[in-house]
Amino acid sequence: MFDAVTLAAVADELNERILHGRVQEIVQLDALSFGFEIYAAHTRQYLNASVHPDDARVHLVSAKLRGAGQEPAALLSLLRKYAEGAFVDAIAPLPHERVLNIQLDHATEGVSILVIETIGRYSNLILVDKNGVVIDALKRVSAKVNRARVTLPKHPYAPPPPQAKLDPGVLEPSKLADALAENRSVPLWQVLVKTIAGVSPWLAREVEHRVPTSSPKAEELVGTLRELMSPPWYPTIALEDGEPAEYAPYALTQFESTRAVNSISAAIEEFYGAPESYAAAKEPLRAEIVEARDRLARKRDALAQSLPDEGEIERLRTSGELILAYAFQITPGQQSVAAETETGIIEIPLIPNLSVVENAQRYFKDYHRAKDAAERVPALLAAANADVDFAEQMLNDLELAENRAEIDAVIQAAREAGLIDKTRRRRASKNPSGLGEPRTVQSQDGFTILVGKNARQNEELTFHRAKPDDLWLHARNVAGAHVVILRAGREIPESTIAEAAKLAADYSQARAERKVDVIVTPRKNVHRLRGGRAGQVTVRNSSIVRIVL
Repeated sequence: MFDAVTLAAVADELNERILHGRVQEIVQLDALSFGFEIYAAHTRQYLNASVHPDDARVHLVSAKLRGAGQEPAALLSLLRKYAEGAFVDAIAPLPHERVLNIQLDHATEGVSILVIETIGRYSNLILVDKNGVVIDALKRVSAKVNRARVTLPKHPYAPPPPQAKLDPGVLEPSKLADALAENRSVPLWQVLVKTIAGVSPWLAREVEHRVPTSSPKAEELVGTLRELMSPPWYPTIALEDGEPAEYAPYALTQFESTRAVNSISAAIEEFYGAPESYAAAKEPLRAEIVEARDRLARKRDALAQSLPDEGEIERLRTSGELILAYAFQITPGQQSVAAETETGIIEIPLIPNLSVVENAQRYFKDYHRAKDAAERVPALLAAANADVDFAEQMLNDLELAENRAEIDAVIQAAREAGLIDKTRRRRASKNPSGLGEPRTVQSQDGFTILVGKNARQNEELTFHRAKPDDLWLHARNVAGAHVVILRAGREIPESTIAEAAKLAADYSQARAERKVDVIVTPRKNVHRLRGGRAGQVTVRNSSIVRIVL
């Protein structure tokens, strides 16, 4: 995916196509994405910069980028002040990191640097002045969040700390040989990721595929790494069922079906699709679902507050009975009565202008009302919780939607659940049902793992495609994908379970967390939630796998 090597290839492409160009226009595509129109070499170029935690990236796109019409971020006005009309003076990646620095020179504002950090949940877009002081950032980070890297206006900009790993640019085979010797029981690709700066799991697996011997020579590994991590670049897209499944700035020999493309930006754009159309379609839909979720959450909270506990119900009944029992001691206008019980003396408040019988009847009335609520509210509360959970699932499905058909599937499901306006028009789709095919992944041990991309796929995958003895996984207590490991009559090893659990975490609302608990159980232990919507389930007899992302 978008790793340090990909960023290095993008930087080389940008130096060829937009260096010394002039920034003509800046638009905000969504809350975490911006588009830049740059005029260079008599051609308009369009740069997309996204700092979404799940798909942060920077690259050129083929068509003009258009804003989504949402309320602009505070950073947008500053970008327009410092960058619009500025010339691109320099473009440089931070060595072996997913950080790109674009130096700008404005006629009136002078020199500034746009820092694009594409580092997962820490991704950010930061505008820095010529002295290295932060002008502003899309995501402001205080000392309470990260004391080592405060990212606030008027604070010095601090780049990500260097990795305590070997520098691939000056890597000596002997150093790598030592690392391999110290980690003999660890898979080669994991040793490469752990040991060498800038090496992602995808790159490491490509090296492992190209040097397949059980005891690879360090010299050959170093040579292969240098070949893949430096120009000339050979942008490639890997295909599965004819659809883009992966991209890289080098030939992906680990895949059976691949296709070379003209540039790394073209590969990234083909993989993700047109950023402006999907972002623009998602943003207003996301806002509408969030509003509906918050409304449902308020209803749920009100129901929870109206649910009396058993002690309160018993107190009301006892109070009414004791008022009648102590009627002979109560005089007109009395404000309370002290009554003796098995647990001691209790003080029962009275309304002075009511008679003894009327005071008792008031407590009995409250008792029956509370008792009725105790019988009626739990079912209403469970339904309200299910409604909130489904709204969260819709938000997760929308975030993970990769094409127009998947966005349309969210619109349809959200409309049916009453989360969005039923008059909202939906574009015609090649897949009007929104079902489609779940993502299919082959584990390292040769097991097929299926991942539901939305609520309808979750329903289909769990209750129509999975067999009772297949393993079912789901991130615990958050909206996310149903993940199934097809057993096919074999014992599923822990390594495959770990791979599937990682997918369950990645396709859930907890994907930005450092640690995610994932439920694992045979499919036979998963049941539809009574009265619930598509994909809503209950689970029994499960175990938990903790994933560290």
